[in-house]
This record gives sequence, structure tokens and C-alpha cells, in this order.
Amino acid sequence: MSAVEIPASHRDLVDAAGVASLSTIGANGYPQVTAIWYLAEGDTLATSLTLGRQKTKNLLRDPHATLFFIDPTNPFRTLEIRGDVTITHDDADLSFLHKIFGHYGANPEAAGVPLADRVVARLTPVRVITNG
Repeated sequence: MSAVEIPASHRDLVDAAGVASLSTIGANGYPQVTAIWYLAEGDTLATSLTLGRQKTKNLLRDPHATLFFIDPTNPFRTLEIRGDVTITHDDADLSFLHKIFGHYGANPEAAGVPLADRVVARLTPVRVITNG
């Protein structure tokens, strides 16, 4: 499938420093959902993960996922982005981890997040569903 654009009507949700729900497909076929920080890179959305986490294992096995956003000012306004995921290793200096934490005004070292085995997961939208 080819990538689709995020509509202007809901673009604010992906550009904000908010929290989205990442749904991956577990080995048993059931969804696994995790709240994540994300960073928009055009119409691609990226997050920083560690190799040992279940969501990363799920994505390596089946690179399909959904990001779901709820407008914090109107819970009836939502954005669902289904897409294909690519995973790459973060640079040795963890440049992407610092970039995403900077977007949220935070420092990964001060937050105490694991720094080893960091990867970048990028979701390219193939279907976008909006409400509200």
C-alpha cells in the first residue's frame, strides 16, 4: 500500500507533544497496546523503543501497527493511523532519543529511561481515520 497523508483537520494532534496509544500484534494474535511519546516527521510518525520491550518484539515479527490519538480537549475528536513500521538502530549518540525527548522538553538521562539497545520505529500511514 502507498502512504497516505494526515489530514489538516487533525494535524494538530500529531504535531503536539502528546501521548498516543501504539497497538501492535502479539505472537498470540491479540493486540498489545502501549502509551508512547511520538514525533511527527512529515506524515511519518516515529518513536524511540528498546529492543527488549514486547512492542518492539511484536513489530520486528509483524511490522504493522496503529497509533490512536484522542484530543485532550475533546474526547470525541480522534485520529487513528494504521501503518507499516520500519525499525532502525538509533545512532551511538542516541540522537533520535534526544530529539524526541527535546520535543517534550525533557532529558532522557534525567528521566532514567534505558539507554542501551535503542531503536527508532517509524510508522508510515496506509490508512487514516478521523472522527470529530
